[in-house]
Amino acid sequence: MRTRIVSVVVLVVIALVGIGYRQGWHTRLAVPIQPADAASPADPHAGHDHGPGTDALILSDQARKNLGLEVGPVRFSDYWRTVTIPAVVTEQPGHSERRISSSLQGIITRVYIRPGQTVYPGDPLFDLQPMGEVLLSAQSNLLKTLQELDVVEREIQRLQPLADQGTIPTTRLLEKQYEKQRLDGLRQVQTQELLVRGLTRDQVEQIVASKVLVRQLTIFVPGIVHVEPSAESAPARPKSAPAPAEGVKEDTLYSVEAIGVFPGKLVQPGDELCDLAHHTELYLAGLAFQRDAELVGQVIEHQRPVRAEFEATAAQPLVREGLHVRYADNVIDPTSGTFRFFLPITNEVARDIPGPGDVTYRSWRFKPGQRARLEIPVELWTGRIVLPSEAVVQEGAEAYVFREAGGEFDRVPVTVIHANSRAVVLANDGQLFIGDRIAMNQAYQLNLALKKQQGGGGAGHHGHEH
Repeated sequence: MRTRIVSVVVLVVIALVGIGYRQGWHTRLAVPIQPADAASPADPHAGHDHGPGTDALILSDQARKNLGLEVGPVRFSDYWRTVTIPAVVTEQPGHSERRISSSLQGIITRVYIRPGQTVYPGDPLFDLQPMGEVLLSAQSNLLKTLQELDVVEREIQRLQPLADQGTIPTTRLLEKQYEKQRLDGLRQVQTQELLVRGLTRDQVEQIVASKVLVRQLTIFVPGIVHVEPSAESAPARPKSAPAPAEGVKEDTLYSVEAIGVFPGKLVQPGDELCDLAHHTELYLAGLAFQRDAELVGQVIEHQRPVRAEFEATAAQPLVREGLHVRYADNVIDPTSGTFRFFLPITNEVARDIPGPGDVTYRSWRFKPGQRARLEIPVELWTGRIVLPSEAVVQEGAEAYVFREAGGEFDRVPVTVIHANSRAVVLANDGQLFIGDRIAMNQAYQLNLALKKQQGGGGAGHHGHEH
């Protein structure tokens, strides 16, 4: 019993001590409550003014001129959503290159052309001294036939009056006339053989007229040129040349890409003499993945215009619009997984550079191997807010435009739904309205100026430090 009484007394003492300690702890932690209008130490900006709205930019007239600022109204317009596909300029297979080869054995005695020179159909390329026995034999056979024809014609002239008088039988005259017909046919065959061997028709006619073998022949640019009287300053071209291949036009011009011979070199039939390039018409070869095959097919089917941007200068890209896809390959490269599609493009003369001896070097604007980017139309959007890419500035995940209002430019957040290097399509979410005047360029510079006006974008606060 005594033990229970002692335990109760101990518990009562412990409870009294705990109550006293709790009251003392609350007394030590109590903090006076500040009035609602008192400055809080947690607000470092209390007690000073930050001026006007932080997203309003004021520009002087001089600043506008320095920036070349352009201001225009917001409008609705139609927009073709596009995808960008790389491309490269290529030659048209079978039409952009002409290889000149020797048709007979001989020694090069003269080279008329220089690498890079512009030449026209009928211009001389090389002088060749024939060395082959076949050509010499063909010429000799033609001369022999010509001599026999001359003898037969004189004999016919002698027998004709005698046969008319009945002095000789007419069968003798008929035999000579038949002989002349046979020799005329043989002459035509031998003439065609010389043309096949590489001689021109003028050279064959020269053999017939002079009764002398050709010791040297000239190889011309393929094509036929009709020479008309011209000024003395204009260089005369040969009046004839070998017949052109099918599709060669008289106004075709070539550039000399490579020369494979020199004076004194012995060439055999089939040896390459030079390469001529015909770059007035080229192809743009786009490189698309198989997932883009349906898109390219629709562009071909509907003949949608394609825009091409070429690598030219860093300041001003070279752009050509209104191109159309002619055809696409039916083969996919197993290494890259791409297929090619082709757009014809007409080349342009960049400059003509005169050289020594009436030689002209032509520089083309588009060259095989030159890279480009194609904008392939995918989908037509109607009634959208479309702005130049320079009118919108990206800052992290945010995008802004600058709207003019009362001499100031307010930075307005916008939502971008599509963008490329030239244009930005914005959502019609109520941030902009039709007729609002905004800065159409220099949005990046305006954003920098606004940050500076705000104090460096957060580094300082209008001339005071914390």
